[in-house]
Amino acid sequence: MNDEIPYKCTCGGELKRSKVEVEFFGINFGIRDAEICTLCGSEYLDQDTMKEIEAEVKEKNIFGLERKLSVTKSGNSLVIRIPPEIAEFLGIHYKSIVQLFPVDKDRLEIKVVS
Repeated sequence: MNDEIPYKCTCGGELKRSKVEVEFFGINFGIRDAEICTLCGSEYLDQDTMKEIEAEVKEKNIFGLERKLSVTKSGNSLVIRIPPEIAEFLGIHYKSIVQLFPVDKDRLEIKVVS
């Protein structure tokens, strides 16, 4: 199922039909049909597949967990507050232990340890 698509990606690359593993907030939604750019690697899911995944996301109560937050200060440290919905989803509570590490210049990752 690696057919060429008659239109191009926004980057100008060719699109091919293939299968991709769909993951959202670390939850695997399985292998789905997609169009993949041979130049930039962008993956595009069709509208029906997106509706199916959106319904599953809403069913799992993870729809809308993404937030933009302000960084505040406490002493010499910078503080990021974790909204209660995200804390509940991750199982984080007062005195939880997390690992914090930069992934690149504009991405920070937090791993819940306990």
